[in-house]
Amino acid sequence: MKKKLSIVYDITKRCPWNCAICCMGASSDKAVCGDEPLLSEKLQMIDNIAQVRRMRDVRIDFSGGEIFTNMDHVQVIEHAASLLGRENIGISTSGYRVDDTLAKQLSACVSECEMTMDTVPDCEYPLRPKGYASAAAKALPYLKKYGITTGIQTVLARSNCNEKMLRDMYGWICSHEVDNWSLLKFYPSGRGAAYQEEKLTKEEELWAVRYITEMNDENLSVHKSQIDFHYTMEGHKKYTAECRCVKKSIGILPNGDVTACFWAVDACTGIIDTKFRLGNLREQQLTDIISGKEALYWLNCSHHCELGAA
Repeated sequence: MKKKLSIVYDITKRCPWNCAICCMGASSDKAVCGDEPLLSEKLQMIDNIAQVRRMRDVRIDFSGGEIFTNMDHVQVIEHAASLLGRENIGISTSGYRVDDTLAKQLSACVSECEMTMDTVPDCEYPLRPKGYASAAAKALPYLKKYGITTGIQTVLARSNCNEKMLRDMYGWICSHEVDNWSLLKFYPSGRGAAYQEEKLTKEEELWAVRYITEMNDENLSVHKSQIDFHYTMEGHKKYTAECRCVKKSIGILPNGDVTACFWAVDACTGIIDTKFRLGNLREQQLTDIISGKEALYWLNCSHHCELGAA
């Protein structure tokens, strides 16, 4: 069996939300798209990615920015599904522009859709703009209607990691029959690097895992979402501090740069250190990139996360 390579493709830097803690440097300003490939190039990049199947199984999760600030991206997703299979395609979106028509179209090419909600809708939250959580809430019924597996990702920071906000979130997720609740601790990358004070301590991280696990164990309802803690969060069975760069995953940035770690970006969506840059899909074949000398550093080393995310 081939090892699976998980690819997070941040297809655009454009996003309507301008979140304070954006993990890259997305902006509502259309000018940020200046170095992004044309649609024809993005389709060629998908062809390029598909060649990796000779070496490894491949899954692509499309993200951003916000994917649907450019509706041409639906064509890119459809093309990826035609080559890799719907079951190997996921998307991460805020819910922006997801209505009945779009959800129906996506159902033919997307197996899973994950949306970020750090609080219940209409809860004032300093790290996200007004209406952010409501966009996901409005999109959810359409996605469920057409059989797309739904996920809500909550980024745990000091501003929302408390009993009331977590219990409110858990109740909302279960009552709306969300398939998966994904918990990710805040890591100060991208624009979020300016919010170091929001990073959880190890004690707070362990408390959150324990509290959410106990809350879920106490719930005997049939409408119970699957809880999925990110592997970097301590206190659960999936936890590991081992680096997964290239061995299990890579990132592709909006300009086509391939990075060993999709967290290794600055507030302008540039790669923070040259050792993370593996190549560029507009100039090279991905098969060559992930077997080249830059990738071999990550493939041959067994070490802990160099960013301190785990």
